[in-house]
Amino acid sequence: MKRARRNTGFTLVEMIIYIAFFALLSSLAVNATLVVMRSFYSLRLTQSINESATTALERMSREIRNAYDYDITQSLFSVNPGQLTLKTKDAMGANTTVRFYLSSGNQLILNQAGADQGSLVTKNVTLTKLIFRPITTTNSKAIKIEATFQDTRELTTQTVNFYDTIVLRGSEH
Repeated sequence: MKRARRNTGFTLVEMIIYIAFFALLSSLAVNATLVVMRSFYSLRLTQSINESATTALERMSREIRNAYDYDITQSLFSVNPGQLTLKTKDAMGANTTVRFYLSSGNQLILNQAGADQGSLVTKNVTLTKLIFRPITTTNSKAIKIEATFQDTRELTTQTVNFYDTIVLRGSEH
């Protein structure tokens, strides 16, 4: 009796099919990883911009509300980059000024009583547009703010526009 010899292993066609299937699965996994990474970078940019915009706009809103007037000669209205100088009172009740302006690196700077207090946005966020517009009525004064915040990381850039209008409480009659 002869024993039938049985070959074990894969044929060349089977190997090509298995390798093609593995290459397809690998490319899908790499593509999915890239999509997740891009989404992560986009989310990180959005978070950074929103955090900076919230901090900056809340501080500007608080200072504008507390001011009794704005200084027309020291402010730059309706231009980009704008500058806003507010007439306000310090903790002791003495007249002082608060100024918002863009530095040469497009960082939003707060200046109180002639001394810079630093940037109101995170180091990666810049303002590409900052415009202050005065609004005057017979009863009060207000400031409209137009600001464009931008963040760039890992070859991804995100830009978001923000708008706010704040009434100077001290100006109300």
